[in-house]
Amino acid sequence: MFPRGGIEAALRGGQRIVAHSTVDVDALCDSAHVVIESGTPAWRPGPGFDPIGGGPRIWLRITPFGSTGPYRSFASSAAVEEALSGHLYLTGDPERAPIVGPEHQTAVAAGIHGAIGIAAALAARQVTGRGQLVEVSHLGVLVPLHQFTLLRYTHSGDVLRRMGNRYAGPGRPIGAYRCADGMISLVVPRDDQLERLLGVAGLDHLIDEPGIGSTYDLMHHPTLIDEHLVPWLETQKASEIVELLQALRVPAGPVSSLGDVLADQHLAARGFWRQVDVGTTGPPTTVRVPGPPFRITERQLAGEAPPLRSAATRTVDQGPLTGIRVLDLTRVWAGPLAARVLADLGADVIMVEAPWARGPSTVDRSSVLATRYYPDNDPGDRHWNRNGFLNKYALNKRGIALDLSLPEGVETFEALVAVSDVVIENYSPRVMPQLGLDEERLHHLNPRLLYVTMPGYGRTGPSVDRVAYGPMIDSHAGLSVLQGYPEDPARKGGVAWPDPLAGLHAAFAIVSALASSADDGRGRTVEGAQFESTVATIGYALAELQLTGSEPERRGNRHRHHAPQGVYPCQGEDRWLALTVTDERSWQSVCEIAGLDASWQEWDLEERRARHDAIDEALEAWCRSRTAGEAMARLQAAGVAAGTVNDAAGVMADPHLADTGAFVALTHPEAGTHLWPRLAIEFSDTPATYRRAAPLLNQHADEVLCDLAGLSPQRLEELRAAGVVRDRPPD
Repeated sequence: MFPRGGIEAALRGGQRIVAHSTVDVDALCDSAHVVIESGTPAWRPGPGFDPIGGGPRIWLRITPFGSTGPYRSFASSAAVEEALSGHLYLTGDPERAPIVGPEHQTAVAAGIHGAIGIAAALAARQVTGRGQLVEVSHLGVLVPLHQFTLLRYTHSGDVLRRMGNRYAGPGRPIGAYRCADGMISLVVPRDDQLERLLGVAGLDHLIDEPGIGSTYDLMHHPTLIDEHLVPWLETQKASEIVELLQALRVPAGPVSSLGDVLADQHLAARGFWRQVDVGTTGPPTTVRVPGPPFRITERQLAGEAPPLRSAATRTVDQGPLTGIRVLDLTRVWAGPLAARVLADLGADVIMVEAPWARGPSTVDRSSVLATRYYPDNDPGDRHWNRNGFLNKYALNKRGIALDLSLPEGVETFEALVAVSDVVIENYSPRVMPQLGLDEERLHHLNPRLLYVTMPGYGRTGPSVDRVAYGPMIDSHAGLSVLQGYPEDPARKGGVAWPDPLAGLHAAFAIVSALASSADDGRGRTVEGAQFESTVATIGYALAELQLTGSEPERRGNRHRHHAPQGVYPCQGEDRWLALTVTDERSWQSVCEIAGLDASWQEWDLEERRARHDAIDEALEAWCRSRTAGEAMARLQAAGVAAGTVNDAAGVMADPHLADTGAFVALTHPEAGTHLWPRLAIEFSDTPATYRRAAPLLNQHADEVLCDLAGLSPQRLEELRAAGVVRDRPPD
């Protein structure tokens, strides 16, 4: 039973809770295998305390800004962390103040990183016998979770801005749209999908508009699409148009209230929910909270377990997962991110790409300008090796291009499966069986294999066949109703959070499952449904709805526990400051620094909430007369949580991120040298490593297919001649 409250109900399952004043905390820590420290603990170790003590203990420390760097002592809030990381800048209307994200989004990202760090440290301890300190910062984890914001700037100098109630990226219909009886979310990233959408809406003529020569050109004209699409959608019923578009394989989904999420038939059919009792007095109240964000099943062995991977034969010289081999079949964002985390942790990750995965051999100039993914907006003669989006998630990986639609391609892949530890893919549930590579076949080839599948909605349930992308699941899973201006029914975030949430959850599942398989030799399957991994992160809000009976109120940039909180305009075009008053002392400092009426200093929290409009007006006037950097410096010097709302250029120039080594420079033979975000987990004993830039298409075919799959050089050349293995995309 838990104290009455959504956050406790959602997160405290399976834990014993004791008051620090009733136990010897030092003794508890000394006896613990793992210690997790975050926020402002009631207990702090004394001077000279060694969290590891030379033994096997793993100590995880989560802080807002880390233990080093210029911001290490800064006052903080989620709004300030989102501001400095560049996330806040992307959400909202371009002519209005940016909008903060869901309440605990930053903490969720830090928590998943911390879990990965603990699992990786445990894997390293199996080899070394040593514990270590693992550190994660809120600001640090947010920076790598931009999908393409930073790479657009580093590659082409483009500063991505917020785009209204639309995903802040390429401007084709990717956003929330009103229908006759509700809202839907559309995600249309591919030409063929856009053509089908335009066809069913009777808008084919848009391709013939002046200045439009292709569907790619429409990426430059999002208002042209909306001018015609919005009126049509407003005549349609939400549920009917979702079903129609899904039948046409056009990604569309509902914009769900939290009540809709609790009533979702797909989640119920999959047995997703668990029941908990809340309330410390009176009769208990039962609420439903999300189950795990992934599912791990053990393989039943027909005979003896295969030989265990001996820790004595492994090292940790390239990171905690040195010696682990991963076959990466993933695409887009969530899956490649999961595999990139494994690669940064030292695993040998081999990208197995379809020869056409990077596009055809020629690229349209308009697509280059629309995406801004290419260095200096120049695709070069071999564009498939210069795409920054693909190269970001391929760091540290080796690569081969193998056509799995051909029997020889499947046969070659199967030879790699037999000598690998992990296969990871994020196809729809139909693809691997169609290739003859279903779960049974993979485990037959390698009984110890960890098979990881990441379908949007899982492998069972009524929504199993839905086409899914992160910006669509964002709304279906309830994130969109947790943010927005007060008048908004729902607001799309500037970053499609379901993708990194699914990718990070999958990475944690893989690392923890690898540790388990090292003990018993059993193969396992990890199923990570993107929809469920997203819903799992808002359990606090779903529990609160059941306890209060009320859907969440959209407060804009205001906070339900702190006042004032806001995002205020400063000198310069589209320059802003995020500020949160977290206690009475910081309120006194704000009043003195901003020259507010002396009588205002006496206002308590309730009075400040009641007078928030007047406070906002005064703070806006003060901020407008100075730069955001000046305002942040003055307020932080007085212990007030404040931060500049950085755009991509600001993030890349941020002194704290530079000082703490948040980026690594790697040189690609065809795309040049660029800065890339590092893995935001620090290990004191077995740090992540950055060994290579992204591979060229099929760069490692010889060493992978000959050395690992056992092909002779002659056989490899035969496969090249037959188009099974390719060094360039098809025309």
